[in-house]
Amino acid sequence: MRQPKSHKRTLMIPVILIVVGSVPCRAQDTSTVWNERREVRHLQNRQDSTTWDWNMLEGDILGHKKRGLSEPINFGAFPVPEYKLLGEGTFNGVGVAGNFAGADVGGKTVLYSYFNVNNNAINRAVIDDTSSEVFFAIVVLTDTVDVANLTHAGVYVTSRNNPDFMGSGFFRTQTDRVDYVAFLTAGRDEYAIVNMRLFNLEHGRIVLIAPQMDGSLRSMQVATPVLSAEEVDGYINQLLKRDDVETFFTADGNI
Repeated sequence: MRQPKSHKRTLMIPVILIVVGSVPCRAQDTSTVWNERREVRHLQNRQDSTTWDWNMLEGDILGHKKRGLSEPINFGAFPVPEYKLLGEGTFNGVGVAGNFAGADVGGKTVLYSYFNVNNNAINRAVIDDTSSEVFFAIVVLTDTVDVANLTHAGVYVTSRNNPDFMGSGFFRTQTDRVDYVAFLTAGRDEYAIVNMRLFNLEHGRIVLIAPQMDGSLRSMQVATPVLSAEEVDGYINQLLKRDDVETFFTADGNI
């Protein structure tokens, strides 16, 4: 299990691509437009061992054995195509960060985390010259924070699906746990799952969760502009000052 850190962290994780045809082709793709042809080629490369990054796979196998089972979804060491097959500048890193010590909202404590992907040749057409884009952020009301041992939260982001990106994590309360997974694809599909509730992130990339005393959950999805990793902390801090957000986290029935 990856334990959270309070500082920003970029994880450089290679991924692999697949090529169409009976004879393997390892040439780089020169296009930066993601389309069905490139998607099919990528899927084929996943099953073509001549395109795999074997050094990365070996490292993933060793890392998985060392870490053991991870939460909330166990990491699997799959072979993936070499990232460079997607073309020049198509991968520049991913990141994860957040506030795992706690922020005050009307006397209640909330925690948050977020995932970002750095500016690259594929997403640049959407985010222009912004350094990165945050593809998911989650803010969770909690009644327990273990700053010393960091057992109250865990978070992980991976680029092993490059040019698609995924992150997962959890926050514990005294009696329950909030699990989440989110992804952004090269084709701009974007979804999150929080304790089996599905969120279409086109309607907002920030999700607020308020666990209830009766064991149920409440959610609030917030529409946001495309935010960089440098902007998101300030944005969330201002968001927590909004009347409707404070009302959401301090409502009767919340933990």
